[in-house]
This record gives sequence, structure tokens and C-alpha cells, in this order.
Amino acid sequence: MTRDAPGAIRHVVRDTLCWRLPLIRRNSMRRTLVKWLFATYLLGSGIVWSILILPLFPFVGRNGRYRLAKLWCRAMVAMMRVITGVTCSIEGLEHLPSGPCIILSRHESTWETLSFMALFPQRISFVFKHELMNIPFFGWVLRGLDMVSLDRGSIRQAHAAVTRECAARLKKGDSVVIFPEGTRVAHDAPLKLASGGVRLACATKVPVVPVVHDAGKVWPAKGWPDRGGHIRVIVTPCLPLDCEIPQELNRMAQTQMDEALAKLR
Repeated sequence: MTRDAPGAIRHVVRDTLCWRLPLIRRNSMRRTLVKWLFATYLLGSGIVWSILILPLFPFVGRNGRYRLAKLWCRAMVAMMRVITGVTCSIEGLEHLPSGPCIILSRHESTWETLSFMALFPQRISFVFKHELMNIPFFGWVLRGLDMVSLDRGSIRQAHAAVTRECAARLKKGDSVVIFPEGTRVAHDAPLKLASGGVRLACATKVPVVPVVHDAGKVWPAKGWPDRGGHIRVIVTPCLPLDCEIPQELNRMAQTQMDEALAKLR
């Protein structure tokens, strides 16, 4: 190597960085812009739509309120594709029973709480934290949708109340969506199911349908989507109705969901 070789190497490195850094900055700025554009759309449209539909709630009935909220969810899915480049699809809808069921779903981001109403053909009721109803506009609409709120003040009382409320929604024809992990988790986190959902199934004798997705890849548990991608939702087959042992039913749900998640990783 000649004496000028180190200097030549430094020039190459310097020139490379001069070209690369602007590209990195541009990509970073673009991702930040996409993130804030979508967040602004989501929050802004949610407030505007809430202002438009809340005065109608007393007059349109329970099903009418749900249809109005579902329109916004469909618009959100469409605009997410336009702004961020994120698309989605759902597989296995043939596994859904004709009547109400309990949907045990992976909870990786905010995406599923907004998109499931747009993707699932039947009416669904989420089990959600009671505090969400205190959020202006969003919480007011949520209250009007007559879903199932969970007050975590007393675990035993909360479990009994949620069981009663879920049973009531199932009798009305709703399918109940439960996040058995209890909170949002990263996509690559191991699956750990609590038994509340399958205990409800044993008590109400309705089918259990495990569902997984990979939304956490593009919309993290704590954050906003900032890049394109495709979200897949997989509906797995119903669990056997003749199983009356919650622990065994939970084990079967865990197995099915783990196998489906392996297809998404």
C-alpha cells in the first residue's frame, strides 16, 4: 500500500458519508412525516366523526350506532393505506361460526382495536379498560357502542362483572373479542394466555375462535406506523365445543395460536 493510501481511504469514507447521510436524513424525515400525518388524520378525523355522529346516537339505536362507528373504521383502514402504505388482509373467515363466538386475539398494537370492526363481518364487542371511556370524543363513542368495560379495581369482582356483561352481549348476537394476554405485546414476544376467555366459553357454551396477526411489525405496541407493510390476520378453526375443562381448552388455544404465529414470523 502506498503512503497516500490511508489518505485515499479517508477520502472514500468522507465522500461515502457525504452521499449517505443526506439519504439517511431524508428517510428519517420521511418516516417522521408519515407518522405525524397519519396520527393527525386519525385523531382529527376521529374527533370530527365523533362530533357528527354523537348527536345521532339517541335516534339510531344500538345497531345504527355500530354501523356509524364501523364506517369510520373502514375509512381509517383505507387512509392508512394511502398515507403510510400499510395494507391488510384477513384469512380464515370460513372458520367463523354463523352465530356469536368468543374471539381470542393477539394484542400487538392499537391497529386491531380500530380495524377489527372493519374486517370482521359480524358485530363484535371488545372487552376494554373502563378508563378508555373517559377519553374525550373517542370514549364517548365507545360508551355508546355498548361494549364490555373492565374495571380493574377488584380482580374477583371484575371477573364476575365481565362474565355477566359478555354473556349478555353474546345473547344479543355479538361476538366478544378478548385479548387473553391482558395488554399489548411485541410481535416477537412469546404467547402467554390467561384463562378468562376460555372460562367464559365454558360458562356460556359458545364457540372459541383463536385469532393472530402481525400488526406489531408495522404499528408497534407503543408508537405509530411510519413505513409501509402488509398486516395479515389469521382466523384459526373453532376449538371443540365438547371440552369443558378450561385448562385444556386454553392449552388448545395456545397451540393453535402458536402455530399460526409461526407463519407470520
